[in-house]
Amino acid sequence: MHTAPRFQPAYALKLAFAVAAFASFTLAAAGADAAARKFFSPDYLGQPVAFCLEGERGCGKPAATVWCQRNGYTRALSYARRSLADGTELRFVDTGNVCKSGNCLTFSQIKCM
Repeated sequence: MHTAPRFQPAYALKLAFAVAAFASFTLAAAGADAAARKFFSPDYLGQPVAFCLEGERGCGKPAATVWCQRNGYTRALSYARRSLADGTELRFVDTGNVCKSGNCLTFSQIKCM
């Protein structure tokens, strides 16, 4: 003789908790992604942002993070660099000074969060 399985409230509660936790995690991840924004050819004081902080310290992510923070975000998630034509002036995002050396690089994009 086969009997139908009995309803087990403890199991149902565990299942409901697992579903709620998964939904919460999924929504949080989607919200974090929605808060991120990618900027192409970022500038500072009207000129392209130098790839390094002044004095060639903090190249890449540190400089991108300072730029993100100056624009109301917490940190840089990713970035890409590029070279510009000789004679193009870039701005150091930490000081606002102009990068005048011929080997200054800039960002083609910065993704902030």
